[in-house]
Amino acid sequence: MAESSIHARGVLAFVALLLLTVPGCRAETPQPPPIDVPELLDYGERFGGDFTLTDQDGEPFDLSQHRGDAFLIFFGYTFCPDACPLMLSRLAAVYDVLDLAPGQRVRTIYITVDPARDTPEQLREYLAYFSTVDVRGLTGSREEIDEVAEKYSVLYKLQDPNEAGHYLVAHTTTLFLVDQEGRLRYRFHPSDTPEYIAAGVKLLFE
Repeated sequence: MAESSIHARGVLAFVALLLLTVPGCRAETPQPPPIDVPELLDYGERFGGDFTLTDQDGEPFDLSQHRGDAFLIFFGYTFCPDACPLMLSRLAAVYDVLDLAPGQRVRTIYITVDPARDTPEQLREYLAYFSTVDVRGLTGSREEIDEVAEKYSVLYKLQDPNEAGHYLVAHTTTLFLVDQEGRLRYRFHPSDTPEYIAAGVKLLFE
């Protein structure tokens, strides 16, 4: 019996050792999957650049006067039924996951491609629904909007109105990342995750 007891203890000790040494047998906290991080670019003079438009309070907004802040820029319009509210909701999620140090700031600019309907008042009322996003709506004359759209290679086209006079606007849905010196550094696809966008923003502050 003594010999049997010794053998049993030996087997238990071997099993315990096996559990400690064989990969996958130990209880470990699962690691979260790594987050893809974009590689920032410098488009130089080809794309992007400073501009001046009218903000949602009717005041001039000159990008060159906001050095030190990073910006996420999106072109849309307040009557947009899908892409624009989806992007603004995605941006709300971006701000939720951003963990910037004090003094580091990223702001959102929403430039209308429908200035005939998107007055400063209309922009202010619409963007109030997305209060967790640090966003300023910008409008201007058709010529002013076209000049900025050309700088950022944004295309848009007004569709034929329906019987009630309502119309849609087909437009580029890219999200532009502009650094603290006013340089375009990345163009996010509308399907990019909030975590991916936030990772790109954080690179500007490293």
